[in-house]
Amino acid sequence: MKKILAILAIATITSGAFAASGTIEYQSIDGKSTTPTDQSNYSLTVKESINKNFVGDLGISQTSNKTSGADTLASTRTEAGITGSTSVYGVTPYVRTAIGQKFTSATNFTYYSVEPGVALPVGSTGVTAKVGYRFRNALSDANVYNDTTRTWRAGLSYDLTAKDTIGVRYDKMRGDTNQNIVAVNYTRGF
Repeated sequence: MKKILAILAIATITSGAFAASGTIEYQSIDGKSTTPTDQSNYSLTVKESINKNFVGDLGISQTSNKTSGADTLASTRTEAGITGSTSVYGVTPYVRTAIGQKFTSATNFTYYSVEPGVALPVGSTGVTAKVGYRFRNALSDANVYNDTTRTWRAGLSYDLTAKDTIGVRYDKMRGDTNQNIVAVNYTRGF
């Protein structure tokens, strides 16, 4: 796990050469009835503005099962997405679409996701509230891969500086996998 954190830190620092921002995130995942194993997730995402209304992103994440001994790798995901947004009366509605690949010890498959949502600054405090809904599914043989999920998410972020942001988010995932997720993240702009 320490190696993963070191790799994520180095990748975030060096991502300034090719990205407008880099985000590292940790998730504590509370498994529910269909997925009883508690898990943890580490991810790295880099983003670059395409124009005023569109941002592209690339990310990688690794999920591990929490056990009484050493954690075991459950899956790895790589994902590319594009987010369209606009500001309307101080509110920023957005839609993110993505395509990715999930790898496990048993299989790997391609999936897609769609996430509409809205972001709203809380006055001039540097705090932004965000609410979204993500639908994710395998591109083919969805019944075989069991990766169909619907996730409600809500989060808050705070601008520490003009380039540094910290955030917290809660996800309620239901579908083929039922999980409650608490995420903390740090974003560095370049």
